[in-house]
Amino acid sequence: MLIRLDSTEYELEVKRLQALAQQEAAEENSVQVGIENTVELQSLAQKQLEIARQERERINSLVAQRAASASEVDTARRAELAADSSLVELENRRRELTAQLQLVTEKRSLTEVLLERARLDLSRCEIQSPIDGRVVSSEVEEQSFLPTGTPFITIEDTSAVEVRASLTADQMFWIWNSRSVLSTLAASDPVQAEKAVSDADRINSAVSATISSVFGTESHQWSAVFERLDGVGIDVNTRTYPCLFRVESPESSLEGSASRQLTRGMFVDVSIETQPNQLLFRVAESAVRPGNRLWLNVDGKLRIVPITIVSRTGDDVVVQVQPELDHLCTLASTRIIVSPISDPIEGMPVGGQTPSNAEAGPDKTGQSASRAIGDASSNSNQANSSLRADG
Repeated sequence: MLIRLDSTEYELEVKRLQALAQQEAAEENSVQVGIENTVELQSLAQKQLEIARQERERINSLVAQRAASASEVDTARRAELAADSSLVELENRRRELTAQLQLVTEKRSLTEVLLERARLDLSRCEIQSPIDGRVVSSEVEEQSFLPTGTPFITIEDTSAVEVRASLTADQMFWIWNSRSVLSTLAASDPVQAEKAVSDADRINSAVSATISSVFGTESHQWSAVFERLDGVGIDVNTRTYPCLFRVESPESSLEGSASRQLTRGMFVDVSIETQPNQLLFRVAESAVRPGNRLWLNVDGKLRIVPITIVSRTGDDVVVQVQPELDHLCTLASTRIIVSPISDPIEGMPVGGQTPSNAEAGPDKTGQSASRAIGDASSNSNQANSSLRADG
């Protein structure tokens, strides 16, 4: 509850319209009773007219037999005309009452509309906050007048927070090509591997993110989701995409400390978690050859594979194999050569085998295992940037 207005006038208006509605309902009922009575009188008048018409016909037959005079014929005719006239008057009366009933019904409908409006005005005498938030400014005081249409209170919504960020085209590429679920990849099953890539474009969902900020020695985090682009196109000055991330729960909690509220004007770090719709692999940086090539040991023969470097994480690099489907299962099930080779030629024999339980990185034979990003221990590609939370 924010403000209560003086509702005396509105309550009186509601009572007046309620009384008027009851009066019109009584008038409508009275007119309806009049119509029913008129219909009954019409039935009696119709019977009287039939009797007068039969009497006139009987007199006419007696005149033909020279058993009645002309004056009796005139008397019977006048009685028939009187009965007919009475029937016409009752018919006209019924039509008038029907029109009057229609008019009263329309007036009653209008009164119902006015009564509904009066009740709406009365309900607005108690002004409640439409959202959960905090009052940041108030332009009205007790016993003051409040003109219609005047803004008087400003409330800041604290139920959710939007973080405004500017992302580069490379960062937007991973958001646009992210999918919700990365299928478990069986390196020994080419059919499953190919299906994981072919279905990737159809499995799109919201991209999650983590908002973090440091308060002294405390680091707080909030869960967020990429909501939408803030407008159309890119910023002409920074050549970046304005984006909005929505935080549904702006209250954070840190074990052993008080919770912190994510508020407007704070500078925060945003870590965007994407799941690419293409298979990526993590390999040792020393395994990348000049010209972005990988040397593979495939059945004891050298195979040179072109790659695209996506990002770097420590001493490893995340790469995408080109063409992806051609070397997908080969890269996941074979070993990468990190030892120097003089005059490498595609298909030349190479020696040495790595035990199946070897970790990524150089081993005794000079070879390195690759790890597919997107298997049971999926690793998310993350982009970090210092951004500002606006509202």
